[in-house]
Amino acid sequence: MLSHPVENVATFEHLNLDFDSQSCVRIVNHRFPEETEIENYFMPGLYISMLGQCRCETFDDDGYKSCDYSYKYIVAAVEEAAISKLHFPSNSIWQTFSIMLPLNQFNEYILPKLKGITTATTIRKDRLAESGPVPRDILSCCEAVWQCTFQGVERELFIKAKALEVLSLFLHKRHEQDQNILTSRVMKLQNSLNYIQSHLSEEWTLASVSRMAGSNPTYVKQDIKELVGSSFRDWLKKARIESALEQLTGKDSISEIAHNIGFRSQAHFATLFKQEIGLSPSDFRRSLAI
Repeated sequence: MLSHPVENVATFEHLNLDFDSQSCVRIVNHRFPEETEIENYFMPGLYISMLGQCRCETFDDDGYKSCDYSYKYIVAAVEEAAISKLHFPSNSIWQTFSIMLPLNQFNEYILPKLKGITTATTIRKDRLAESGPVPRDILSCCEAVWQCTFQGVERELFIKAKALEVLSLFLHKRHEQDQNILTSRVMKLQNSLNYIQSHLSEEWTLASVSRMAGSNPTYVKQDIKELVGSSFRDWLKKARIESALEQLTGKDSISEIAHNIGFRSQAHFATLFKQEIGLSPSDFRRSLAI
């Protein structure tokens, strides 16, 4: 069995991307005529890898495990230099198109698009931050590079252009996914706020709203600010005062109204109402009759 670093694979290419000297693209499109073990070296960075045909065995503490990475993308953050070992049977094919970005870019503008990503110091199947099927348009870019017969500077320019196209498409798709998730989350939150407005007599907290919206308090806090322009506490106070103003035009007593909108104390309600409106509830009701 042959064993050598990835740099010794005949079709291995490594190019720096012009927009950042620390970014690079690595490409392999190779058929192994005999059984081969490859050592793949990773400098610290965020790796976005697209794979075409790729059936191999990966090495970890328990030995080699058979994996089929064909037509999948893999995203992993490497904080420390790492080596992964790949074992390819004879006559197997390895097609990879991998973009590496420095971790500072990962932290600044890519992290928000990769929710829940975790860092890894080794590239192992059970430590990957994210993987999934390669989208068709991105795969087409990769296949164009794997099949490209250009040489010299023409080839270098072509690969760099396709690398930037792949990165642009990948980030755009992540942005669209995030927008869809955000839209769904905000809709659930809006439905929750609508429910609260019709059930003001109950005791509401940020935690209870989060449970109803199926979200977490951090997201709910941010989303409410975006949705209504204020904190949940201020929104709830405003909703209760607006309901009180409407109910004071009716015949319910002030104590009943206080209870209806979630106040256990009529005095507390009267104090807050006067702070917000400038009149006590009873004075406001009398002003309606003038």
